[in-house]
Amino acid sequence: MAIPWDLRRRGLKDSIRHDKRVREAIKQNLRELIAEETIITSDGKKLVKIPVRYLDQYRFIFDRGTRGRGVGQGQGDVGDIIASEDDAPTPGQAGDQPGHAIYEAEFALDELTRLMLEDLALPWIEEKHKDQVKTTTVQYNDIRKKGPLANLDKRRTLRENLKRQAARGKSKVGKITDDDLRYRVPEIHEEFHSNCAVYLLMDRSGSMTTEKKYITKSFFFWMVRFLRLKYNTVETIFIAHDTEAAIVPEKDFFILSNSGGTMCSSAYTLALDHIVKHHPPARWNNYVFHFSDGDNFADDNPQCLTLLGDLLDVSAMVGYGEVNYDEFFGAYPGRGAYRPQWSTLYKEFSAIRHPRFVPVTIEKRDQVYEALKKFLTVRDAIPA
Repeated sequence: MAIPWDLRRRGLKDSIRHDKRVREAIKQNLRELIAEETIITSDGKKLVKIPVRYLDQYRFIFDRGTRGRGVGQGQGDVGDIIASEDDAPTPGQAGDQPGHAIYEAEFALDELTRLMLEDLALPWIEEKHKDQVKTTTVQYNDIRKKGPLANLDKRRTLRENLKRQAARGKSKVGKITDDDLRYRVPEIHEEFHSNCAVYLLMDRSGSMTTEKKYITKSFFFWMVRFLRLKYNTVETIFIAHDTEAAIVPEKDFFILSNSGGTMCSSAYTLALDHIVKHHPPARWNNYVFHFSDGDNFADDNPQCLTLLGDLLDVSAMVGYGEVNYDEFFGAYPGRGAYRPQWSTLYKEFSAIRHPRFVPVTIEKRDQVYEALKKFLTVRDAIPA
């Protein structure tokens, strides 16, 4: 027996509304989700659970003791508060009223990454010679009479119904039939971009505390997920440094322990040499992203400034992120406003006036998303 159209439509309407609500919840909480520890520590293969407020349906409910408060017959003046919960508990007190139902929506990590970072892209990509990087996008440009209910195009379906009704001399929407249904058809589009190599530089010195390290690794975690999802064949090079720098495998990059002093110039020198040997700027769009707490050996700062200029000469963009998280204020947030003291290295870099040098600062976990946005805001290719 065929399912009545009104029931199918109601189920589809609820499903679409539910999906929209979930997506809105994710986008409204991007700052927190980006730094969520259960996501960062996942292996990327299992589903990720996101807390979402339950989407309640309209229904009749029992009175909860608000009878006669400002509605219906009786006395009342303009400005009276309507149905205030006099007995509602204050924060920290026990109460007898139901709270908001929360459930956990499950997402594959790739799907979650797409929702969170779909509007971002590597900036200033220029056409280069030799091979190109392929990206794949899905667009809905074709319409057919058959397809899955999830791809139903409601507007075109109603238009077909109105056309059929008009041919019968009627000027209103009638009963929807299978002949009226129109479905969107997904089309896969491949775009080719010039070669891209992304260098990820991380400070692993002893001054990088547990929280600083977590913030830094959170940034690089989402950067890598974004690159793999958006650009199929982009090359990523992982460099960890203290006073010495080394290219390390990706799995080691995220689990390295911290020790030693800090000389950021070691990472810049290694990245520069690797670019010259393996990714010449004539054929590659090179991107360098470095994260540190800025606690650099003071005598090394001038060398860093020089090397940064050299990196800008061979890169489409250089990004520097400084994490300034104070352990004392983090442990005791009620001690007053925290006033970060940015490092001498950051002050040196702040004087740089190059259009493709992008510095950011992070004081706490929920600022990781803003750093990603600043680094990955789409910009047209312009002469360096």
